[in-house]
Amino acid sequence: MKIKTIKFIKSAQSIADSIEPNFNEVVFMGRSNVGKSSFLNTLTNQKIAKTSSTPGKTQLINFFEVIYENEAKTIFVDLPGFGYAKVSKSTKTSWQKNLTNFIRNRFNIKLFIHLRDARHPNLELDNQVLEYIKYIKK
Repeated sequence: MKIKTIKFIKSAQSIADSIEPNFNEVVFMGRSNVGKSSFLNTLTNQKIAKTSSTPGKTQLINFFEVIYENEAKTIFVDLPGFGYAKVSKSTKTSWQKNLTNFIRNRFNIKLFIHLRDARHPNLELDNQVLEYIKYIKK
């Protein structure tokens, strides 16, 4: 399906201040600085997500409304990266708690797109995230 329009809706710190789960969601996830935001911009052929060469730039859960040519709607969710980021330990702990809670309890997630760095395709952290997603979304 071809995208008709896409627009930024909201940034949220946690599931508590996220948008209402009224539509199917596609979640983009991966390590810090793997290129999630760049991938979203390329996929949509628009600069909707902020990019940076600094790991940890995406610090909130970002929601984008996508409307396709057939008027179907879905929500793209750009998650903060996991792993290395130039942020404090307490910030990383907070991110991990919020992301785990979001992934575990957001019932309308229909697809996880887990980006991996081609230069490091078999990192243990990526493998652990994959196993965690399989475990909680049986």
